[in-house]
Amino acid sequence: MKAVRKATLIFMLLPLLIPRAFAEGSQFAEGSQFAEGSQFAEGSQFAEGSQFAEGSGPLFGKDWIPEGTHFPKTWGLSLTTLSMQQKSKLDSVVFQGNISQYITDLQFNNVDDKSLTSNLRLDAWVLPFLNLYVMYGYMEGETEVNTTTAFDITPNFPGGDRTDNTTTQQKYHGSSWGLGATLVYGKGPWSASLDVNATRTELNVVRSKVNAIMATPRLGYTTRIAGIPVTWTAGVSYLWLDQRITVEQVLPGLDTPMVMEMNVEADNPWSPLLGASLSFTENWQAVFEAGFDGRKTLMGTLSYRFD
Repeated sequence: MKAVRKATLIFMLLPLLIPRAFAEGSQFAEGSQFAEGSQFAEGSQFAEGSQFAEGSGPLFGKDWIPEGTHFPKTWGLSLTTLSMQQKSKLDSVVFQGNISQYITDLQFNNVDDKSLTSNLRLDAWVLPFLNLYVMYGYMEGETEVNTTTAFDITPNFPGGDRTDNTTTQQKYHGSSWGLGATLVYGKGPWSASLDVNATRTELNVVRSKVNAIMATPRLGYTTRIAGIPVTWTAGVSYLWLDQRITVEQVLPGLDTPMVMEMNVEADNPWSPLLGASLSFTENWQAVFEAGFDGRKTLMGTLSYRFD
C-alpha cells in the first residue's frame, strides 16, 4: 500500500512541472525572439552599396524609410531548434478532499527539466520598425523530480508514519502555437530590439492548457566577417507563466479521489543571452544564441526571406 500511494503521488506531480519548458518555447518561443532580419533595424546598419539589393520593404510606411536605405524583404519563413535545461519550483500546493489526512509533508528537493523544441514561424515586416509573426512548434523532453514525502498510512492509529525519498523521471511531448511582435531601431552599426511573444501549450501528460509570455530586449552591433554581415547581440529574457493546474486521481483503497492544485514557476524567470546573426544573402539568414543562469539554452535558426 505504501508503494502504491508513493508512486501515484509522484506520477501526479510530475506532469505539472513540464509545460514551463514551452514557454521558453514559449519555453518555447526562443528562436521566435528574433524576427529574422530585425537586426537590420530599418536597414540602417548596412551602408548603401552593400551586397543587398533594395528589398520590397514593409507592408506599410515605406515612405518613412530614407532614400537609398537597404531593407529586408517583407516576408520570412524560419525553422528554429532549441535545446534547453532549467530548474523550476512548485508552490501553493492544495490537497482537496480528505486525502490530506494521509499526507503529512511533501518537499520538492530538486526539479530539473531537459527538452528539445522545433519551431516553424512565418513573419512579416508590417512597419519599418515592427515585425509580426505566428508560430507553431513541437517539443519532447524529460523531467526529473526528487521528492521527500511524509505520510501516515493509519492516521487514526499510532505506528503508521512513513518517510520516503524518491527520484523519478517523466518523458513528455506536445505542441504549441503563438503570436509575437518585434520592435526594432538602428543607427549606424548599432541596433536595439524588443521581442514579445505569447504561446499556448498542450502536452500529452497535462490536461490543462498552459499560457506563457516572454519578453526579450536586445542590443546589437554589426560587423563584417569575410564580407558577411554579422550582428552580435546581448540581451536578457523574462518568462511569465500562467499555470494553476488541477489534477484528479483515484487511489486504490480510497473512496475519495485525490485532487491537487498547484502553481508551477521558473526557479529564475530571468536569463541572460548572447548571440549572433549572419546574413549570407538578402534571402538567407541564420541566428545562433545561448542562454545562461536561470535557463541554459542553445538555439539555432535558419530563415528565408522573400517578397
